[in-house]
Amino acid sequence: MKDTTTVLVLLSMLIMSGCCGSKKTTTSGGARAVTEAANYERLKALSGDWYLVSGERLGVEVEADPDEPFISYSVSSGGHSVIEKLFVDEPNEMTSIYYLDSGMLYMDHYCSLGNQPRMRTRATVGDDIRFKLLSVGNMPDKNDLHISSHSVEFDGPNELTVRWGATKNQKPMT
Repeated sequence: MKDTTTVLVLLSMLIMSGCCGSKKTTTSGGARAVTEAANYERLKALSGDWYLVSGERLGVEVEADPDEPFISYSVSSGGHSVIEKLFVDEPNEMTSIYYLDSGMLYMDHYCSLGNQPRMRTRATVGDDIRFKLLSVGNMPDKNDLHISSHSVEFDGPNELTVRWGATKNQKPMT
């Protein structure tokens, strides 16, 4: 658990188009599986509460509250899943589950909009874990608003930036 008196945490949530762009790299299947396992271990290490310092949601600033956790991570299923809760204990709380499947890192997002985007990591270089959209469950109209990209960026030992990209009418939101 992170203690706000001993740990400075930065969490910025930006929902906008193009927030997860990166250069494409190529790795072998075995090397990629090792990287994915290492990324998963990094997610597991986030276990605890994180507090918002600054951020925005759909272009509107989110008010920081240093006394209430904004995002929390917990390890579950005997270490086989990481549960992320965003907007902790709020009516619009959302849950994402990170897990490895056949050596690849996936994330299923259970959105407050009622849909469920499924993402997989992209081959990237650096400290960021970036996800690309594979499909969206429970979304009858392909024009509906949904999360379409995601990244977890490690800015320092106690600093984290989380970015979510959104799409509506099949176009990135700006």
